[in-house]
Amino acid sequence: MLVKESMTPNPITVEANATLPEIAALMREKKIRRVPVLEHGKLVGIISDHDIMANMPSPATTLSRWEMNSLLDQLLARDFMTHPVYVTSPNCSIESNARFLLEKKIGALPVMEGDQLVGIITESDIFRTFAAMLSGGGEPGLRFTLRAERQRGLLAALTAIINDNGGRILALATLNEADGVHKQVMVKETGGDTAGIRAALDAADIEVLDVRDRNSCNISTVG
Repeated sequence: MLVKESMTPNPITVEANATLPEIAALMREKKIRRVPVLEHGKLVGIISDHDIMANMPSPATTLSRWEMNSLLDQLLARDFMTHPVYVTSPNCSIESNARFLLEKKIGALPVMEGDQLVGIITESDIFRTFAAMLSGGGEPGLRFTLRAERQRGLLAALTAIINDNGGRILALATLNEADGVHKQVMVKETGGDTAGIRAALDAADIEVLDVRDRNSCNISTVG
């Protein structure tokens, strides 16, 4: 999938001369955690909620509320934004952007088409996309987690097993293991004969690590 299919188009922005209180209020109102900064219509930086918090006075300050507000009103976006800013393009792949965010330990990339800001893609956008891909769009079904030696024809054999037992594949993903020999495969199917699929997998020497439906994981709160 491409960035343009998962990004937020026409993102909310602020001007470089916007004050910190103005930006903080906007981010609270719009429920966003990052905002690109423009100057004369051009992208010049980005501000995150961490940048906002890092520039707020300490609770232990001896300044009065009036003094704090006066100082904050003098702090402009250009004074504490991150710049230069990493950017991506609409036709970049989702996975390349995910790897880049992990590598740089950042949470978002403005999306540029030429010199125009056309969107923003965040870690939440990427999580949402990957979750949809792995879940088959949320359609009910069984998820098999499998393990087998890496070999040509593995996915073709797996597809045939699902099909021959009346199943329809909703999602499929693979992960090479660190040993350089084995591969894990996650496949979600619907309508298949579970017992028949498991028997065929055993016959093909494909190990079944886990079988579950999407509702079999309970997430709760503690404390």
